Amino acid sequence: MTDDACEITPLAPNARLLAFDDKAEAGAYVADQIAEALQQALDERGRAVWIGCGGTTPKPVYERLNEAVLDWSQVTLAQVDERWVSTDSPDSNTRMMREALTPALDAGLTLESLMQDGHDQQACADKAEAVLYDLGGGKAPVFDFALLGMGPDGHYASIFPQHPVNAVVYDSPRLVLPVSATDGTIEPKLPRITLTVPCIDSSRRIVFFITGQAKRDVLNSMIRDTDPYLSPIGAFLAQCPVPVDFVWTA
Repeated sequence: MTDDACEITPLAPNARLLAFDDKAEAGAYVADQIAEALQQALDERGRAVWIGCGGTTPKPVYERLNEAVLDWSQVTLAQVDERWVSTDSPDSNTRMMREALTPALDAGLTLESLMQDGHDQQACADKAEAVLYDLGGGKAPVFDFALLGMGPDGHYASIFPQHPVNAVVYDSPRLVLPVSATDGTIEPKLPRITLTVPCIDSSRRIVFFITGQAKRDVLNSMIRDTDPYLSPIGAFLAQCPVPVDFVWTA
């Protein structure tokens, strides 16, 4: 599937919106883009490393990706973020990704969860960071593809408006940070683990997959606001060093 199947609208100097009429077509497009990026990485470097988000929106993308004919034994998928819960919990992104990608995992795909320690949140972030450095051969990894989502409050990864993590997540030397739960009046209501912005920026291609008119309206309203406390997605685009696609469908 090509860009011709959608309506393309520029959003910012480094971002565009690809609007699809059909949710299945939008998901298929994203899955095909991931498969192409992974195959290119396999052809050029012999292995592929990418990151993916959780939530309900990307699940059909992961399920479609199982159909790709790839050497899955040379592909590693890490997470953009994760809730700090058991990987058997219904709230676990790891569980969702594991279930959605079962055929690819059976064929050799490696899934690296950010949930590496259930007793201490900082230790979990430290251990997850060590996993990423292993993927990069002792250096911060460069991801061949990054699949992200955006919430109705404009958050991405586990970087939420009005959260203290915004003070450090954009210029942290860390790859992974713990994100504390709030008092419940705003998100996140559960503690989380997230990649930092510099870590996400180390991606050769970044695609957001979002659905629903409400999220498109939020994106349009936040696109030029670069205050991370009020507009996380606007702040991200303002500093992102690579082009960003937002694949959207109602």
